[in-house]
Amino acid sequence: MVMNDEGQLYTIEGITAGIIMLLTAYVVFSTGFVFTPGDAHIADMQLQQLGYDALLVMDTPGSIEDDKSRLQELIMTNDQAAFKDEFNMLLQKGTGTTYMDDPAGFIIDERTQWNATIYYRDTDHDNLLHSYAFGNSTRGGEFVTREPEISVTRYVHLSGEPSYLPVDVRNIMDNREQMVLLEVLLWRA
Repeated sequence: MVMNDEGQLYTIEGITAGIIMLLTAYVVFSTGFVFTPGDAHIADMQLQQLGYDALLVMDTPGSIEDDKSRLQELIMTNDQAAFKDEFNMLLQKGTGTTYMDDPAGFIIDERTQWNATIYYRDTDHDNLLHSYAFGNSTRGGEFVTREPEISVTRYVHLSGEPSYLPVDVRNIMDNREQMVLLEVLLWRA
């Protein structure tokens, strides 16, 4: 009686082919994404959009009856502490600034730092452009060197001269209806 072992050979070939296919799929899917330096702008774009969204929310009036936004009120009263609290809260609410620290839950990412400046035009002296600091994050004012920053800006309409300004700014800024430019530089610490 002659023994036929062709069936065993086909089984071994099938198992070997299956292993090779699984190994190939693993290699393809595990190494399919390569982060190049050219892709670094994606994180910058997300940070910029987060900053624009935070300023937009702050510059939107609370209701139809309100003619002023919260951002206008903060600039008019030069309330930098409230701006810092509310801007930080909006930055930390975004889905892009939270990360999982442990499997039990999420914590707030406080790596995003910022520095705000207000620019205004002096019409009495040849339309010169002046600026003053409007606050910064916890570590936003002390860094000498830092990651490259992203600039987000928003024009804000003011009905007059803001109150509680430093003397040197108050002497230059016109007491008239005007638009000022709020620029916030954002970076990851």
